[in-house]
Amino acid sequence: MKCSLKKKYVRLLTVNLALMAAVFVGNYFFLTVGGLAVKAVTGAGFVGMGLVNLFCVLVEKSRRAGFHATLAAGLVLAFAGDVQIVFDFVAGAALFAAGHICFFVSFWVLDRPRLLDLAVSGGICLAGACFLLFAPILRFSQGYIRAVCLVYALILSLMVGKAIGNFARRRSPITAVILVGSILFFFSDLMLVFDWFSNAGRMAGLLCMGTYYPAECLLAFSGTLALLEAEKP
Repeated sequence: MKCSLKKKYVRLLTVNLALMAAVFVGNYFFLTVGGLAVKAVTGAGFVGMGLVNLFCVLVEKSRRAGFHATLAAGLVLAFAGDVQIVFDFVAGAALFAAGHICFFVSFWVLDRPRLLDLAVSGGICLAGACFLLFAPILRFSQGYIRAVCLVYALILSLMVGKAIGNFARRRSPITAVILVGSILFFFSDLMLVFDWFSNAGRMAGLLCMGTYYPAECLLAFSGTLALLEAEKP
């Protein structure tokens, strides 16, 4: 017998909230104990959220399958980038950048790109480029690393600008969660730059990872909200 809508809500929310809680617990242990294994297990939590939501969409044959598929792809690529960056910064950044492109596309599915998105993205990108080029506290060991960061900043700016534009046009729980998640992701990456290329100390690393996992969880949870919204009578 097909589950009632109420039971579907409870089941979906329970699984996602349990995975989110597991991510926060894993984040605590990573910040206090560290270790690649802890990082990988923690990241698997938000990937699980995205895949669970995608599975539900495919079963229900929802019209928002494109949103969930690209969102899940972004989560998987972010997970891969987070692990890879331990071994190779450029390869990790490339995976993260690919993930941001997927996030941008998923936000695009919710609302097609408009001039406001481009204007906001351009402003964020300009500010980021000026910071990377002229901030005296940053020290890049090799010139190509700065170029990698500039390209990454452009892609990240497109994602954040789209999230801001979507929220400005349609204020809903989904766009609000995406907005907060995207801003936290941007802040986390900013702290990553301080952690890798300045003498900011341990605090930058703590702030980077302390905001990274909540950002990923919020982006994944936007998929849950989209499912619940689509199934409302």
